[in-house]
This record gives sequence, structure tokens and C-alpha cells, in this order.
Amino acid sequence: MFGKWPQTVRSIQLVGGSASDELLEAAKSAARLRTHMLLHESHADQVQRLLIGLQRGTYVQPHRHPEQWELIVPLEGTLAVFLFSETGVVLERFEIAAGHTRVMEIPAGLWHTLVPVSERALMFEIKPGPFRPAEFALWSPAEGTSTATRAAAWLQNAEQSHRFCASSGGDG
Repeated sequence: MFGKWPQTVRSIQLVGGSASDELLEAAKSAARLRTHMLLHESHADQVQRLLIGLQRGTYVQPHRHPEQWELIVPLEGTLAVFLFSETGVVLERFEIAAGHTRVMEIPAGLWHTLVPVSERALMFEIKPGPFRPAEFALWSPAEGTSTATRAAAWLQNAEQSHRFCASSGGDG
């Protein structure tokens, strides 16, 4: 889908504004309302690098990376990043935005998720490789379910000490 970019010149990768716009447009029609472009060559690479385009309404199931930190750089729009307790209580909500927050690093083992607060958002993510699947929180709905849709809506206004209640679609 995004085969023409990043543009490579003498092993240097360049991603211009039109490529970012195309990524964000593709997220609009994606089933998950987000899409990504890998900048690393394989899952075996020692550094995993990707651009992620997100549309409001996307749901990223709360997860953690037991052995990896994760670095997020907001490039366009505003994202709400949530950190959770072991039981799903919101410990912190941070809003990070292009031009205001330069970098956010989430340490290994911390439950987290994010949602775009703006209509769309673009972020750059970096984590150590090789690729390892995330561990998804059992207290959160799986992606693609009707409960996940309610969780995505709930996250737009969730605050510290709140917890999603699957039966009501709100705080529990």
C-alpha cells in the first residue's frame, strides 16, 4: 500500500508531508481507524521504528511490553496517553501534542494505551528489537468488539482513578 515510501536515497530514508498525509487518509478507511508504516527492515532489527496514523475512534487495547521501553514522538495532532494499574485503574492521563511534547518514553512493563484527542494524529514510535508481541490487559476489551468501541469512546474523557466498566461502558 505504501510501497513508494519512505523514499530511499543512498540508504537514507525520507518521509515527506505527502506520505504522512497519505498514511492519515488510509487510517480513515482502515477497519481499526489506524495504520502504520514500518521504517525498519524486519522484525529482527535491533531498533523497531514506525509511523502510526490514527483517527479519532480508534481503540488500542491497553497493553504492556514486559522487556521493552517505548518512545513516542507526536508529529501531528494531540494524543491522550493513559497509564494503568494492574487492575485497570487510570494512574495518569497525559496529553501529548505535536509542537508541545517532543518525546514521551514509557518504561518496560507499564500498562498503557493512547487515543487521538484531535480528529487525527500522527506519531513516530521507537522500541528496542527484535519485535516481541505486546501483552494485552485481561481487564480490557479486545479490539474489534462492541465493548472495545465503547472503551474507545470512554477513553476520550477518562481521568485519573477511573476504570472502564464493560457492563455499563463507563466508569466502574
